[in-house]
Amino acid sequence: MLYLFLFIFTASSNADTIKIATYNILNFPDAIGIQRIDDFRKIIDFEYPDILVVQEMQSQEGIDLFIDSVMNYQENLFEVVPFNDGPNTDNALFYRRDKVEYLSSQYLPTPIRDIAEYRLKIIDSQREFYIFSVHFKSSQGSSNEMIRQQEAAILRNHVDSLDPGTNFLVMGDFNIYYSDEPAFHTLTDNLANNNGRLFDPLNASGDWHENSDFANLHTQSSRVEQLQDGGAGGGLDDRFDMILCSQSFLDSTGLYIISNSYTICGNDENHFNIAVNYGVNQSVPDDIADALYYASDHLPVIVTITDGIEQDIPKEVVKIWPNPMKTEAQIRFPWHDDFQKANVTITNILGQRVYAAEIQNPTDFTLRRGKLPVGIYFVHVEIKGRYDDHNYYSKLAVVD
Repeated sequence: MLYLFLFIFTASSNADTIKIATYNILNFPDAIGIQRIDDFRKIIDFEYPDILVVQEMQSQEGIDLFIDSVMNYQENLFEVVPFNDGPNTDNALFYRRDKVEYLSSQYLPTPIRDIAEYRLKIIDSQREFYIFSVHFKSSQGSSNEMIRQQEAAILRNHVDSLDPGTNFLVMGDFNIYYSDEPAFHTLTDNLANNNGRLFDPLNASGDWHENSDFANLHTQSSRVEQLQDGGAGGGLDDRFDMILCSQSFLDSTGLYIISNSYTICGNDENHFNIAVNYGVNQSVPDDIADALYYASDHLPVIVTITDGIEQDIPKEVVKIWPNPMKTEAQIRFPWHDDFQKANVTITNILGQRVYAAEIQNPTDFTLRRGKLPVGIYFVHVEIKGRYDDHNYYSKLAVVD
């Protein structure tokens, strides 16, 4: 069996990278939760986060099922923060024990659901940071907006009490429809105490709801019709799921978010008001689009944080699927308007070339293992354009 593990390669010197995903997993485990396990496996294998933060976890039974059957179904790499059974659906955080250390957690009660605070430390650099997982009140209307503002105020008051310069990320299902909503102002406004002021890494203010101008930000709903699991329909038309951050995470020194690493799995900007797997999805393979459709009515949102000095980090990296691979895999790389051809090279850890191919026009191709032995390899994709060349890298591990 062949396992392919992907990491973002940066030009940072001695930098640790931690890939963080937030995902509303839709009332897990419900009556058909076991049927969704294979879909969750595909999504997690495809994105391969170091930290996964989820909302709508229902129980300790759900925690046990998800870590055993999704996160650790191939290898025992992940731990989970002890479950907190709050008054409604709950948060959970899974983390790779070789990259992240869990330090503590606490839970902030709100009118609807608890806000989870997780204090973590990167093992290699020993830098600490916080993750807050939120799931604000849903639905439109002034009364629901008022409840969301109350929830946001509870969070803002708490993070304002943190020491200046503290690194923290706030992520989850905000259920906010537009940036002028009171809850968003409460989180992001410049106030007298700005220790806890939050920032949108994309700086994308506006009316996100049902607005095709923000199609690249929409995370809900992955379906048009309502399925048996009870998730919402309507197609992709809301930016409910977000990752916001402290000012410290926007500075390219210390611990910070890698430029352009903010992505939404399955959002190719071409599925406004339609299902994520309708037709061809340009951002993920067909089986991943199908998995996103059936797993939840939300899409995962992802950022990568690092420790070091940022230099020339590509917007997108090469993705390889499936993971694990038995005989072949699809290598997908970014599209460019001036695309003419791509040179794909695979080298071993000694820098020796073990595979080379020239690709015309398509944005992916099939890699067949052949006689490629067990080992660590590097995939290099050089896209030749009319006006410029672009280089992308990913790392793969081959094991039997």
